[in-house]
Amino acid sequence: CRSEMRTLVLLPLAAALLLSILPAEAIDNGLALTPAMGYNTWNDFRCAGISAENVRKVADAMVDGGFLAAGYRYLNIDDCWSTSRDAQGNLVPDPTAFPDGMRAVSDYVHSKGLLIGIYTDRGNLTCQQRPGSLGYELQDAKTFASWGIDYLKEDSCYATDEHTEAFKEYSTMMSSLNATGRPIYFSLCGWNAWYAPVGKSLGNSWRIAGDCNAWPTVYNAIRVNENLSHYAGPGGWNDPDMLVGSTKSAASYNQPWQARTQFSLWAVMAAPLLIGSSMLNMSDYDKETYTNAEVISIDQDVLGRQGLPVFSNCPPHNQAEYERDIAAGNAIVPPCQQVWARPLSNGDVALAFVNYSPLKATVTCDAACMRAIGLPSATFRDVWAHTVVGKFSEYKVTLEGMGHSALYRLSPTSA
Repeated sequence: CRSEMRTLVLLPLAAALLLSILPAEAIDNGLALTPAMGYNTWNDFRCAGISAENVRKVADAMVDGGFLAAGYRYLNIDDCWSTSRDAQGNLVPDPTAFPDGMRAVSDYVHSKGLLIGIYTDRGNLTCQQRPGSLGYELQDAKTFASWGIDYLKEDSCYATDEHTEAFKEYSTMMSSLNATGRPIYFSLCGWNAWYAPVGKSLGNSWRIAGDCNAWPTVYNAIRVNENLSHYAGPGGWNDPDMLVGSTKSAASYNQPWQARTQFSLWAVMAAPLLIGSSMLNMSDYDKETYTNAEVISIDQDVLGRQGLPVFSNCPPHNQAEYERDIAAGNAIVPPCQQVWARPLSNGDVALAFVNYSPLKATVTCDAACMRAIGLPSATFRDVWAHTVVGKFSEYKVTLEGMGHSALYRLSPTSA
C-alpha cells in the first residue's frame, strides 16, 4: 500500500451503519484461523526488481533458509507485475519480467511447498498506475484462481474515499473470490482503523494504518492497533502492515533492535507476519529474529486473542494527525513506555515491555499490572534469551531507548 495516496476519516457510527448495507455473505474460504505468515516483495524489490526470476530465487531462499519450516507459507507478489489488459479485458503480466506468464511462476512456488499471493487494487489503477480491478472483479478473481493464486492483496489507491462505496467494492471482490470456489486469502489494504469493525465481513485481514517504513510509522501502527483488539480473531485479523527488517539492502529498514521489537509486538498483537525485507540478502540477525519459534508460537496461538496494553504512559494518539506528520517528515516518537499482554491458549500470558523514549528507562509491570493480566504470580521465560528468569509477583526491566524491548512468556505459579 502507498497510504500517502489517501487520508480517510472515520465518521461517527459509520461502521455500524455500513454493516447494515453490506451483503449477508462473508468471506468463505476457511483460511486464517491463525494470522498469515509469509513474505511480500514490495520492500525488497519495489517495481524495478519484480520478476519471475527473482520470485523463483525468493522461493528457493524461503525453503533453503528455513522460513517455510518456521511457518512462512505465503510468497506474495506486490505491485508492478501487470502492465495492461488484453482485448478481452484479461490482466496481462509484464512480458519482460514474466515471459512465461503467472501460471508458470505459481507452479514453481507451489513445487517448493509454498503458497503464492498476488496484488491488485479496488480502484481503476494500482498505486504504481498499473491496471486496477474496479469493474473487473469477477473476471480478475477467475483469472487469479486459474493461475493457482492462494492470496490476494487489494489496495486502495485511485479509489473512492466514500466509505459506503469502498466497502461495497471490497465486498464485490470478496464475493467474486467466493464464486471461484478456490480458497484465496483476501487481504484488504485500506490503511485505516475504520475497516476493523467490518473487516471480518469482507476479508481475512485488513490494514489499519499507513505503511510501515521508518520507526515512527511502526509506532503509529502499534498505537492505532491498541484500540482494535476486539475485532480480531480466527478467520480475520487486524493488519498493522509488513515487518520492516534491519537488512540494509532492502528498500526500507530500521535498526536491528527496532526490527526485533516490531516482531515481538506483532506477535503479541496477533498480527500477520509478512516479511517486508530482503529475503535474498537477509542479515543473520534478521533471520534469527524472524525464525524464533518461541515468538512465532505466541503469534500463532490458537486462542486467537489480540493483546492489549496493560500499562502505558504514552500520550493520546491521533492517527490522522500523526500520519500527516509522517508525510511531512516531522513525526516524533514520544518519550514513553508501554507493557503489552496477550492471553494464550494454555493459560500462559505473553508480556512485552517497550521503551519508545530516546533515553534508557526502567519499565515495570507492578502488582496491579500482574493482577490485570490474571497472573498475580508467574514464572517468566525470556523468549529471546530462551531462558527462565524466575518467579515474580511484579517485574521491572531496564531498556535502552529508541524502541528497545523485552518479551516474556509467563506461566501461572502459586503466590
